[in-house]
Amino acid sequence: MKKKEIVFIIGIVALAAAIFIGVQLMNMQKNKDVVKIIYRSDTVLEVDPTKDGEYWFDGSYGKLMVEVKDGQWRVTNEECPNHVCSKTGWVSIDDYLPIICLPNEISVELK
Repeated sequence: MKKKEIVFIIGIVALAAAIFIGVQLMNMQKNKDVVKIIYRSDTVLEVDPTKDGEYWFDGSYGKLMVEVKDGQWRVTNEECPNHVCSKTGWVSIDDYLPIICLPNEISVELK
């Protein structure tokens, strides 16, 4: 084998290893089972999505409730002008979609 062929083969193996590691890291992140609620810019509440509950928060604009039920969560009863965060609807671990209420400065995301 020529030197160029050996370098090419090593490059292909390194690329395959990098892709494999990236996919494994993404799968690890999907399997996290903690919902992180950030309010007042730095206060964090971690919630188990498998335990049903209702969590009230005082945001910058008004009150807001995060409802957790059957492994899903959503924002309801928020006091903000457009109600965009409640229109997001139910989010689950498979969706990996954060819910952000800008007027209240509250975000609900998967850790």
